[in-house]
Amino acid sequence: MKINFNQDDKIPKNEIDVTVKAANFSDEVQELMRKLEELSVKFSAIPLSIKDRVVMVQVKQIIAIEVFENELTIYTHEENYQLRGQLKKMIEKINDGDFVQISKNTVINLNHLNSLEAAFSGNMTAFLTDDLKFSVSRKYLSGLKKQLGM
Repeated sequence: MKINFNQDDKIPKNEIDVTVKAANFSDEVQELMRKLEELSVKFSAIPLSIKDRVVMVQVKQIIAIEVFENELTIYTHEENYQLRGQLKKMIEKINDGDFVQISKNTVINLNHLNSLEAAFSGNMTAFLTDDLKFSVSRKYLSGLKKQLGM
């Protein structure tokens, strides 16, 4: 088996395009494709350890995730969950192109973004569902605009 990597700037940042080439559609090829497909399956819910229990939260219900020191707040329509953790690890768990980091402390779900408004010193304010609003720092503004296709 030969494995090659080719960088392609035309492919969106959160996507990977895999092509399998072989002389025929053998059992080995089928097994490889099955394993690749397993890797691409995203969980529609993530487990959150809250106090003495584990709560399954639907990823699409998450409006935003914010961290203060090592305490995460996960905002949903039904409830705001607070737990210990790191923002980076939560982003990896979600593994979804609908989420974008807007500041050092905050990630938002673009499906819940209602509007953006100019704020002080080049920052913007993101207005989301459930009357949530977060500051978009200049450092992350270009990434947000790119994600939005602006």
